Amino acid sequence: MERKKLLILMNGVAGTGLANTHALDIIAAFAREGCESTVYPILPSEGLTAEKILEEVDGRFDLVVCIGGDGTLNHAINGMMHMHHRPVLGYIPSGSTNDFAKGIGIPADLMAQCKTIAGHNSEHYDIGRLNDRYFNYIAAFGAFTSISYDTSQTFKNAIGHAAYMIKAIMSIPQNFKYSCHLTMTHDGVTEERDALFGCISNTTSMGGFEMPFSEHVKLSDGIFEVMIIKTPPMWIEINQILTALLSGNTNNPYIEVFQTREITFDMDEETAWTVDGEYGGSYKHAAVNVEHKAIEIMLPTPDEKEKMDAASQPIFPE
Repeated sequence: MERKKLLILMNGVAGTGLANTHALDIIAAFAREGCESTVYPILPSEGLTAEKILEEVDGRFDLVVCIGGDGTLNHAINGMMHMHHRPVLGYIPSGSTNDFAKGIGIPADLMAQCKTIAGHNSEHYDIGRLNDRYFNYIAAFGAFTSISYDTSQTFKNAIGHAAYMIKAIMSIPQNFKYSCHLTMTHDGVTEERDALFGCISNTTSMGGFEMPFSEHVKLSDGIFEVMIIKTPPMWIEINQILTALLSGNTNNPYIEVFQTREITFDMDEETAWTVDGEYGGSYKHAAVNVEHKAIEIMLPTPDEKEKMDAASQPIFPE
């Protein structure tokens, strides 16, 4: 029986440092499951980026296994989307929040993740495109969006997604002063807005917190969710907006939520975006669209996922 050929992209500094601590365990698990592994560390300072590695190995592997956080996965996806022979994706999350992994149904246990990747079940999911940059689950602009890439890796590693909350609280005054005038076009409609925040997403959570419309999210329906928070005339109304969002309620005059396959934004000035927790560039014109079922990923079947999750639960839960 021919062994599956795996290209493992390993980011040793992401999140928990799982890649460094369990590298041999992961490779051994794949070997036992009949896989042949080639390992590349992600070392951007030395030119070893996911995009560069994938460009050089096009057509040589059955699966690309990404070990890292959501940002590492973003770079892997951008590399894969430019490959002529696009392999299947396997993902072992080791970041601080792992929003994507939770949303798509990757099991929590490391050995279960390896078994899933070496298995036979895969599914396709939608990828987003922001101008020339691809993203797995979210592209956003406005207040608080810089927190994900401004927060130091050491800080995130130490306290996980709570680091984002602390950084957000520390930056509240300057973020609440933010406002962006824009024109957005989607589904044949063009509208102007003054926006405090905007995001286009295909996820149930962001920064470790559940999205207010998570029950409507389907990762392979060819449609993304858009949320625009309009700038209120009085800053005291920010409290009402935050309370609504934290309670999962979008029934607020300043919160606008809708679904679309593509949308364009024309801003009055250069505006910074974040994609999957990484800096995504600054644009006056931003075109966002869905690449329907562009990536195939290894996932457990529903029955396998239920058994894996049950096996990873503590015997005496708190």
